[in-house]
Amino acid sequence: MEDRAQFDINESLKYYLSDPTSVPTADAEPELLECEADPDQLSTTLIDNVLNPIVDAVAENPEGLARPSKRILTLARILRHCSILPIRSLSKLLDLIVSGLSVEADIVHGDLESDEPDGVQHHKHLLEMYGFLLQWALSAVEVKAAERPAEAAPARRGVGKSGRSKASMRDGHWDWTAQIQISMETMCKVMKLKLSRIFLTTSDRDTFVNLFTRSIYLILESEQRVKSMTIRMHAFKVLCIAVKHHGHAFGECS
Repeated sequence: MEDRAQFDINESLKYYLSDPTSVPTADAEPELLECEADPDQLSTTLIDNVLNPIVDAVAENPEGLARPSKRILTLARILRHCSILPIRSLSKLLDLIVSGLSVEADIVHGDLESDEPDGVQHHKHLLEMYGFLLQWALSAVEVKAAERPAEAAPARRGVGKSGRSKASMRDGHWDWTAQIQISMETMCKVMKLKLSRIFLTTSDRDTFVNLFTRSIYLILESEQRVKSMTIRMHAFKVLCIAVKHHGHAFGECS
């Protein structure tokens, strides 16, 4: 039987919030582990070779992220190198995470509507995996956005390969606006679900919702981001849903 990732959101957050590079990823793809001694080997080609099978698996079923277990560890390993990660690779990774989470939200909605209580509990860990990776990826995006990237946008299609035009480049800078907007739209989609039927304790639900709100507060710290009416409106929509539907205490992400 194919192994499934044993993901503990509280344990993962403990490492991540202390130091993202301390998140355990020892069982990730060997090619990435070999780059540890020489990060310069972390090329777009190498990352594509590692990412493409995961992209295909998630396109077939969002549970592909969790089977086999090394897939989520591989994505986490890539994010550990976000400071030197090629921008095109980070963009592709963000597409993968957001697309997978969006499809998973559709599946969860269908299961919730079927009104079978035992049919939704297995979604908890998968939602936490996607939420955790999305938080990390958006944090990496904000780090990259503060730099002066000058890479051309690749042509991509499908999950993890969403089409992006030359409009993604402005004055030699990668424009993350569209991907951030889609990320926030997906957050809203997920938080409109009846999460109390999946996260049976208030603590578990708060931990999950905070994966999204923590990213929003980080985005709103950027002067460049808040100048965008679209970004501001989407950010406030995420926070409003978190407050209204999930009792989020505005401004708190402990």
